[in-house]
Parts: sequence; C-alpha cells; structure tokens
Amino acid sequence: MLKVLRWIVILALLLLLLGVVSLSALILYALEDKPVVSRSAPANYTTVAEGKAFVERIKLEMESAGDDGATLVVTERELDRLAQIASHTFKWLSADFAIDSSAINSRVSVHVPDNPFGQYLNLSAQVLPSTDGIGVEEVSIGHLRLSGRWLLPLAAQLADLLMRQQQASLILEGVSDIQIDDDSLLLTVIPPPGVKAHIKEAVRTLQAYRLPAGESERVTHYYDMLAAQGARSDWHSQSLSNYLTPVVAEAKKRSERGPAVAENRAALWALIIYFSNGAFEALIGELVSSERKLVRSPYEITLAGRRDLMLHFLSSAAIALASQQGISIAAGEFKELLDSGNGGSGFSFADLAADRAGIQFVALATADEAQARQWQDQLLANAGEVGFFPDISGLVEGLSDEAFRQQYGDMDSQRYLRQVALIDQRIARAAIYSRTSVDHSTGD
Repeated sequence: MLKVLRWIVILALLLLLLGVVSLSALILYALEDKPVVSRSAPANYTTVAEGKAFVERIKLEMESAGDDGATLVVTERELDRLAQIASHTFKWLSADFAIDSSAINSRVSVHVPDNPFGQYLNLSAQVLPSTDGIGVEEVSIGHLRLSGRWLLPLAAQLADLLMRQQQASLILEGVSDIQIDDDSLLLTVIPPPGVKAHIKEAVRTLQAYRLPAGESERVTHYYDMLAAQGARSDWHSQSLSNYLTPVVAEAKKRSERGPAVAENRAALWALIIYFSNGAFEALIGELVSSERKLVRSPYEITLAGRRDLMLHFLSSAAIALASQQGISIAAGEFKELLDSGNGGSGFSFADLAADRAGIQFVALATADEAQARQWQDQLLANAGEVGFFPDISGLVEGLSDEAFRQQYGDMDSQRYLRQVALIDQRIARAAIYSRTSVDHSTGD
C-alpha cells in the first residue's frame, strides 16, 4: 500500500513538473518583439482622483447591496483610468480596455527581461455579455489563440488553494449577469453571505503567507520599547530621531545573534505601527495587536519640525516595506497628486521629499546583510534626523492642480523630473547614504 502511494505521489509530482515546463515553453514561444499596447498618457491628478472615486463607489455599492444584489455600472473611461494608474505604477506593464456593442476587450503588454525570444508578452481577452456569470470567450497569448472559458474558473481554483474556504470562487460566483450599454459595462452582483468577512479573511490569509517566521514577536519587542519610551514622554515636540536611535541600537545588539535585515525590518514596522496608532497594520496584518494591546503614541513627533513630514516619511516607509519597492515611489506621487485637488493642501515637493526619503531609508535598511549592518552603524554614528532626512528648504508647496499643470505639466515632464532629481540629490547627501553604495536613481 505504501509503495503504491509513493508511486502516486511521484507521478503527481512528475505531472506537475511537466505542466510547469510546458507552460514555460508556451510563454517563451508566445513572446514578441513589439507591444500591442503602447505606453499610456502620464498620470495626473484627474487620473488618480477618478480612479480613487471609482474604487470607493464600487466598495460602497457592494457593501450596501441587499439580498437581490446590486447592478454596478463601470464605464470604459473608468477602466482606462485604472489601466493608466497600473501602467504608471508598474513600469513594465501597459494595458487598455475597449467596450463595444458586442464585447469587452482587454489588452495587456508585459515587458520582460532581456532574452533571445522576445521583449514583450502580449495578452488579450474578450468577455461577452452573459446571463450566466463572467465568461471569457477568447484569450490570446502572443499569436496563440485559445478558448478562454477555462481562465476564470482556473484562476479562482488557484486562488482558493491559497485563501482557503473558497473565498475567490464565492466572490466570482456572485457576478450573475453582464450586459453592455453603449460604453458602459453593467454587472449584476449578488455578494455572497458575509462578503465583508470573506474579503477580510482573504486579505488576512494572503498577509499570513508574506510574514516570515517570528515576525510578530520581533516587531512586538521593538513596539514594547517605543510604548515604554512614549509613556515616559512629557508630550512636548520631539524629533522622530529620538525614538529611532534607541530601537536601532537594540536592532544592532540583536543582530549579533541573528540576521540584521530581519531586525531592521521589525524595528521599522514597530515605528510605523506605533506612530500610526495601528493604522498601518492593515498593510501587513496584526503584527502587534495579535500579541498585545495597542497604545496611543505621543502626538508632537516631527521631522524638520513638522508632524506632517514625519507621517509622510513613515507612510512611504510602510508602503516600501509592504511592497519591497514594487509600487512605493508611484504611491508617494499619487498621494501628492491627490493633495493637489480641491479640499487638499496642494501638491508639496517637501512632502514628496519625505516620501522618497522614507523609501530610500527602507531600501538601505533591508538591502542585504552588509548594507543592513552598515545602516545601523551610520545611524548610530550620525545621531539626529540630519543623518537620514533631507533639507527641504526652498521646495515648492501648496500647488493646486491647475498651478501644478501650469508649472510642471505632468509627472513625465522634464521640469518635474528635475525637481525629483534635486530631491534625490538632497537625500543622497544625508550621512547614512553618502557612505554607502545604494542606488539613488529615481526609477522614473
């Protein structure tokens, strides 16, 4: 019996390996020299604001849906805005959508690393109107054309394996009807019972896969230090460096018997969670609140004498930690663009400097073991925020959307990029960067 079971396992592994090899060969065969989707127009305030409004509207309509469900109206313009944001966020991706009277057509071009087979993986899919859920009629991978009816069920099954409790399948099955009205897509959605709980559980499950072993205990250790120091504070204005230095000293001490990257990451997460009063646990999971009760941090903690810059610095550091630089810089820019709209404080290059400094800070702290240990040494040798935070004097602030467009155009304009380069030069002059080999290029 055991011998038969062993052969079944071996056969299953061989079939899995064959599938992976076949899929890899298929993708390599499908690579092409040119993209089917060219780069979209640069993102601006309107792009980001409309994308955010769309997501908020869909979320509200889903949460307020009754037993009969809700009909979600999605326009071609809204889909294009999301594609434009994705293209700006992920530089290797371009996408577009087109809705006509008979189908929804989507195209994606992915720029792949240099290889002898081709520079782009071009994908397209066609979704037809249906009264029986979502059905992908046709999928193209390069010049290969395949039936798409297997795509969504397969994707849902794979997602269910990761998220358990069939959360992906339940959410997908909630779409009961798809119709087209002019340039709009009409989705009839019946959310599964406990849709909020399903989504939250899916998020928690995915977060759990990302957490290294022992992460909660490490982060909580540094959080305990910060909470104790905050309890002793007289609540007068203080620099963030007053809290940063002790936890970095502790990280250096603990790194003598363990990996410095893990200790630095945990110390940074503790700072972020403590000074956001737990708000940023949503990015990574209940790192601290699963171990102990959260406490409120002192309010008047600053960088360059300003609380808002401290929050920008830690917010972007949080995004960088969560994504390990995948979307961090674009996220900081989008936050600034949203501030330039009505009701915001306007676009601020000082805020953007804090955003980018937070990203570079994380990049150096978690680059590799050698850089992580050097980061500890340099911070302790250059106490005070001048060692890691840039000079913000003379940076333009308070620009409305109209003023930003008049002076800088968009985020791909040379004038805007010169300002970003100036900010990065100031960051690079900070003591912890001037003695390291970390790349300070903008990536834009």
